[in-house]
Amino acid sequence: MILKPLANLDILLVEDNEMNTLLASAIIKGTGANITEVDNGMDAIQHLKDRSFDLILMDLYLPVMDGFETVRYIRNQLSNDIPVIAITANVVNGEEKKCIEAGMNGFLTKPYTEEGLLEKIAACLAPRKTTEENALSERHFSSTSGLYDLSFLESVSKGNLDLLRQMIQVFIDQTPRAIQELKTAYGKRDFSEMHAIAHRVKPDIDNLFILSLREDIRKIETLALEGKNGVVLENLISNVDKVVKQVVVDLKSREWA
Repeated sequence: MILKPLANLDILLVEDNEMNTLLASAIIKGTGANITEVDNGMDAIQHLKDRSFDLILMDLYLPVMDGFETVRYIRNQLSNDIPVIAITANVVNGEEKKCIEAGMNGFLTKPYTEEGLLEKIAACLAPRKTTEENALSERHFSSTSGLYDLSFLESVSKGNLDLLRQMIQVFIDQTPRAIQELKTAYGKRDFSEMHAIAHRVKPDIDNLFILSLREDIRKIETLALEGKNGVVLENLISNVDKVVKQVVVDLKSREWA
């Protein structure tokens, strides 16, 4: 595990998903590095104007100012060459190229492993150019059975039960609410909002290894982006709603909930 090279570094995390923020912060703090958290690109720019950082972890799809626009501003307006690692739940053709063209130095897909994140950071700070993706392998996903699997959250929390509880509570509090918003958006045929919500929920489903929904949430995201209405989309949303409710009921029944 790559730990000492990161000690005492100052890292800026730009992420609007609370569970992803908890996960990344837990990993970074475990190395001895310092982390500052913001949830949009505009705040990230303000922090860079106020002080210096060693590296930025940048989600791509953010409120106020997205990751692409933020990095272009950092490079062109601030003339700052700070290393920036793009972090995204989108695994689509051309996404990585788009990140590099915007001025980012590395690319990492969610959900990522602790080792994958730290290796990517070390590679960007080396410095040497790297464009490989570090995602959880399909073998890891397919080895999980049951409704969900907390092994990834347990690994990141490193025995810290309070942190594990906090991450689970974020899922319990936010994911069912987001699915309700998704259903409302579907009722209004607001495809833009549906796409945004599905994209926001996707990493939460991945982090808990809810394998039965991994493809469903991605199909919803794609169909909404394409503006395709119909029974398929309605059934996908209904299934996601049903399974998320089952997961929440089970999580609440646990001793640590």
